[in-house]
Amino acid sequence: MNISDAEFKAEVAHVVRLYEKAIGHAASYTWPMIDNYGEVEALSRLVVSAKLQKGFKVLRDSGQLDKTFEALVVRFPHLFRPEVVQSAQWRLDHPYDLL
Repeated sequence: MNISDAEFKAEVAHVVRLYEKAIGHAASYTWPMIDNYGEVEALSRLVVSAKLQKGFKVLRDSGQLDKTFEALVVRFPHLFRPEVVQSAQWRLDHPYDLL
């Protein structure tokens, strides 16, 4: 599946907006990270982090696991390094195993 850069960026922004709606305020950590590293690198860093991000927990707990950054990584694996895709898939398969 090919996706344009603009389409992928729009998908990432949509996920961040869902998270912001769920928490009731701006994603003050996520937007600067995206600005600094770009969408692919920011998502890569978040998904392989040992710490489970608040956004993942919020979306998971509201029944929106399919709207997480991890779900985006798995849907668009050609944009990411294999270890990032594996980490994202593991988190989706074990959403309650990390704190």
